[in-house]
Amino acid sequence: MRTRPIGITILAVLMGLNTAAYLALVALALLSRGSLTALLHTLSPSGAGPEAIQSSVGGLLPLYFTVMAGATAAMAVGFWRLQNWARMVSLGLIALSLALMVADLRPLLTAPTLGATGLTLVRVALSVLWLWYLLRRPVRDAFHQSRA
Repeated sequence: MRTRPIGITILAVLMGLNTAAYLALVALALLSRGSLTALLHTLSPSGAGPEAIQSSVGGLLPLYFTVMAGATAAMAVGFWRLQNWARMVSLGLIALSLALMVADLRPLLTAPTLGATGLTLVRVALSVLWLWYLLRRPVRDAFHQSRA
């Protein structure tokens, strides 16, 4: 029997909760577009967050949130079952996120605000933390036990 590291259990549960959050965003996008816009604006202090990208999707936003709910549900199941593809996809997404955050630095340095700076620092710290954790030998070994 494979032993799931506690951090992977936490990650799987968080992704399950993220699925529920995306489903709530689908409901908001369908039922109260104004409330969704206000929420996205709140989550994006000084533009350092999801508002700009998600607002550009326009009428396809409910579809976007539905696809993301499905993707995070698949990732949650993959982590729960210790499927290495989930770990590899997560590593790729973390690397992409860190690379894209570099583009966010220019406007942040031009007009820094406490909220935007804090959000960026939290995003970087969490990304680096999960990257480090998923690359640790005991975590890698837990995912590879299924092949043995």
